Amino acid sequence: MASRVLFVCVGNRVRSTFAEFYLRNWFTKRGMDIAVSSAGFIPQMLTDRLAELNIPSPQPFYNRPMSELTMAALLEKGIRVPKGWRSKKLTLEMITETDLLITALPAQKEDILRLYKKAQKKVFTIRDLSKKDDYLFFEDFSVPPFNENFWHYVEEDPQYVSRTLQTWEQTLIGAIPNIIEQLGIRDREKNG
Repeated sequence: MASRVLFVCVGNRVRSTFAEFYLRNWFTKRGMDIAVSSAGFIPQMLTDRLAELNIPSPQPFYNRPMSELTMAALLEKGIRVPKGWRSKKLTLEMITETDLLITALPAQKEDILRLYKKAQKKVFTIRDLSKKDDYLFFEDFSVPPFNENFWHYVEEDPQYVSRTLQTWEQTLIGAIPNIIEQLGIRDREKNG
């Protein structure tokens, strides 16, 4: 049975979807039996901040197509996304069924562990697994404008999304050895 990895970002349209298809492709090319999926989860701190500023979320928030910029970034790497792919909201069933859950933001990890204490041993941030100690652009919520353009900016602004995906890809690459280790799988490239 395949090991299962679940990536979580906020809207499941940029970071987690990029990770889903990028790493699915990476693992498949190396003959590794690892199923990769993604979902969205809004951390309470972001929900509170947006509510405080009366910034509405797109409706529906989930069940939307991948950001066109994310899809284009994947296509540049030769990775195709199935037609009709839609964003998903994180569910308890997803958490229960996955072997490893990786969040984009520390606040997501904290909220998920507060809500689902049994997931303690399988929830990590991408920062945890990449062993990054320095600044990560995609964690910085002082960058996007907290106004009516917030969601468009974080999901569709070419400069912001491009920089987010560049940083995200570098961080993913750094996390791969630790993802494999957490799953208890030997890296076939190193071990033949």
